Amino acid sequence: MIAPKGPMWVPVMHELLDRIVTGAYPEGSALPSEGQLGAEFDVSRTVLRESVKVLTEKGLVSTWRGRGTIVEPAKHWRTFDPDLLAARLRHPGGEVVVRELLILRKGIEPVLASMAALAADDEQRASLQRRFDDLERWKDDPASYVLADGDFHAEIAEMSGVVIARDLFDLMAEPFTLARRGTALIPGGQEIAHAQHRAILDGILARDGAASSAAMYEHMQSAEDRLAQLEWSTDRLVLPAAPPRRT
Repeated sequence: MIAPKGPMWVPVMHELLDRIVTGAYPEGSALPSEGQLGAEFDVSRTVLRESVKVLTEKGLVSTWRGRGTIVEPAKHWRTFDPDLLAARLRHPGGEVVVRELLILRKGIEPVLASMAALAADDEQRASLQRRFDDLERWKDDPASYVLADGDFHAEIAEMSGVVIARDLFDLMAEPFTLARRGTALIPGGQEIAHAQHRAILDGILARDGAASSAAMYEHMQSAEDRLAQLEWSTDRLVLPAAPPRRT
């Protein structure tokens, strides 16, 4: 039986989603019957049907008369669904999610930084300065710095005036918090990132769109390079083992 966390269908849905993502229920296969799942999870058919309904909305399954509930190919899944992103990050292969989102960021964030530099008012610039001050305050505390890092980038998205960017950053929050935690562990990585944040801030405060965009792109490229130095375990980004010390 799954212990309740909110409505009973929520933990059931998460467990089924995990099984689909890990391949326990592979593409094209049918989920166990309602009777089988109900007995396993000790829940009613109503709970199971709500769970399957949500999985259907996420594109993971479809229900067919005479065939049951069938797992859809991954190309049909709603890629940016927060529950799906979180599930993919919990399991091997999660590094692909982080790297793909980083590619997307490289195409978007330099443009947002340029727009912020040209469009933001004095109050917004002061707000970004405060975000950077938070980075400065936490530069010796990696866990806190990671959170302030996300706030700094989200502030730039807000300043750009591109409304949809805010929603996109909300969806990216979990995978990139994870990536930042990993890259912050690389010797010198946080110091590099902090200097790059300062260059981005300076460009925006100077109302220099080209400089802001270039600084942001350099930051994204550096993050991609640092991410390549990491390995992936079943639940988190970790540093590769140190090479044996030469004597």
